[in-house]
Amino acid sequence: MITSLAKVLKLVDQIAPFSSAENWDNVGLLIGNPNREVDRILIALDLTEEVFEEALEEGFDTVITHHPLLFSPLKQITTETHIGKLVTGLIENKINLIAAHTNLDKRFDRGFGMEFANALQLDGVECLTSEDVNSGFGIVGSIRQSKSGAAILAEIKEIFNLSVVKVSNFKEDMTIRKIAFANGSGIDFLEDAMIKKVDLYITGDVKYHDAQALNGTQIALFDIGHYESEKPYLDVFKELIDEHIQTQGYDLFTKISESEKSQFHYL
Repeated sequence: MITSLAKVLKLVDQIAPFSSAENWDNVGLLIGNPNREVDRILIALDLTEEVFEEALEEGFDTVITHHPLLFSPLKQITTETHIGKLVTGLIENKINLIAAHTNLDKRFDRGFGMEFANALQLDGVECLTSEDVNSGFGIVGSIRQSKSGAAILAEIKEIFNLSVVKVSNFKEDMTIRKIAFANGSGIDFLEDAMIKKVDLYITGDVKYHDAQALNGTQIALFDIGHYESEKPYLDVFKELIDEHIQTQGYDLFTKISESEKSQFHYL
């Protein structure tokens, strides 16, 4: 079946409704022609130069990213700037760009948080920031039997394929049972985690003074990195897309970017 970009947009909207995105966000079709026929979709967290080259070299006509390439209005589009070069390259090579950001962050069932909860086998899982289980940021739940900080740290490293974790207010012999998690930059939800009386909050992009809010409390904090907290979920996002493709009978090929890498590395 011939598939238009408009149909792909509708498919993504069914997975994570664009209308649920935060007002400041920029989701949906960022670059492209809705009437254009498409057949190859590349999935990534960001449109980097490496991801663009991968799409170009392997003949992908559409890229779906989690983070929008375009946030603020552009005053000029030239190949002399990072964003301008990518925008120009996409347009010249007729590659469409779709973003699913906070609308995807807010998905509960088979969302970022629920997949983490399943990996850690949490019980009583609920949304961290909202009473509505269908929309909200982060999750909170309890492991079936309390574990030491050292044991939980080892599990988190395995789940997210980490060699190191930045921790605060943490002791290896502390007792942990209730855990909250928010992918990406989730420090804004620290107060929600404190209200939920968790033993451990896991997120990324934590600043020095943000972590100081936990001083004097019994809550530990793990900063596992923005990229690292979200990269594993792309497998699930691809599965959701593929399921909808199969249901609709579309002839589309999807692939997760193999060139994407974290912005940081440790020496």
